[in-house]
Amino acid sequence: MKTRGITEGAMFCALAVILALASFYVPFLVILIFFIPVPMVVLGQRQGLKVSVIASIAATIIIGLFLGPVNAIPFGVLLFFVGCSLGYAYHRNVGPIQKIIVGYLGFALVVTAVIISYQFLVGVDFITFILQTFEVSTQQALALYQNAGVMDASQLLLAKESLDAQINTMKMIIPSVILLLPLVFSFINVASSDAILKRLGYKVKAVKPLSQWEMPKSLKYFLLLFLFGSFIISVFQVTAIPEIYVLNIMNLVYLVYFVMGLSLIFDFMAYKKHTNMALKILAVFVALLLQFVVTMLGVADTYMEIRKIFRKGSEA
Repeated sequence: MKTRGITEGAMFCALAVILALASFYVPFLVILIFFIPVPMVVLGQRQGLKVSVIASIAATIIIGLFLGPVNAIPFGVLLFFVGCSLGYAYHRNVGPIQKIIVGYLGFALVVTAVIISYQFLVGVDFITFILQTFEVSTQQALALYQNAGVMDASQLLLAKESLDAQINTMKMIIPSVILLLPLVFSFINVASSDAILKRLGYKVKAVKPLSQWEMPKSLKYFLLLFLFGSFIISVFQVTAIPEIYVLNIMNLVYLVYFVMGLSLIFDFMAYKKHTNMALKILAVFVALLLQFVVTMLGVADTYMEIRKIFRKGSEA
């Protein structure tokens, strides 16, 4: 191994350890756990798979010395299965979709490992634990409101019914959440790695800007079948298909349309030359508050190509 590889391996190993310790000990920095694989991705691109694997082993051992072997396992899994695999993908200069798929598989393995290991070590089902924690928190909040006299009996009853409905919905959408989390984490890591490597002077096959995203024709008609099926189920009250399947599938479908609606908004902002990052962040927050409207915009743009209409109008 060359001296440069050893030096960079030690540097990125230290950075990974710092991110792990910060996310573990500082509550408001827990978000850094999403970025722990990034140092190994950058190292893998610069020095190859061998150096990134050795650095990941060293980082996991050091994290284990600080946090204990059990707590070090999730960080080690992130470094190996996400960091090293994504680093190798970057080193091979694969396309953005392939990189996201590699990251997705790695994060899916991590999420699965966390759920299984938690049940094995603690003896409690991870998902059940989260739902029970949420139920206890809501009960404590209602009790606090009751004792403080903020709500009367009828208001408390309505609040309890609303919270119970939300908990039941949460129980049913857990499969789609488990499917989506690795995708979100993978996209965050790929976008972060792309930005860092570009700053370092590397040419990477980056993901297109959101404003340029277009839905493939095959996917358009495929999702249209789901929309039509959901309409038939709701109109004719079809009960043969379990509600949990319908809810999770349609949540994924609506998410795709929401992203396309957000893409339309960003494309319109680019058309009007509003490229300020703060304005884009504000647009995302407003879109999250108006999810239904943005989703309908996504549906309309998918099948009516709204962005082409306003761009043709400007050319005329």
